[in-house]
Amino acid sequence: MSQDQIFTSVDEFIKKIKELGITKIAFSEVNERRVEQTNDSQIDVVVFRKVDLLTYKDSVIYKYSERSDDLNPLYERLVGEVFEVKRINKNIT
Repeated sequence: MSQDQIFTSVDEFIKKIKELGITKIAFSEVNERRVEQTNDSQIDVVVFRKVDLLTYKDSVIYKYSERSDDLNPLYERLVGEVFEVKRINKNIT
């Protein structure tokens, strides 16, 4: 049975997977417009951007999630750290 290890900072995530010798990361992103209720009587269309970084070793899934206005700097950082990064689009539409 697999376990999840969830990180609250990208630096901790990168440090741990480097220690484990992991070189492949899934960059699973959502970048779309969504309807959100902003108060009791109002809804707005907002831009929703989120990324889940996922990797796996020895029945443990390592995960880091982040919401950001621009996901490209994080992607470029991971590529610059010499990881093999597979970019996956999880948009609903």
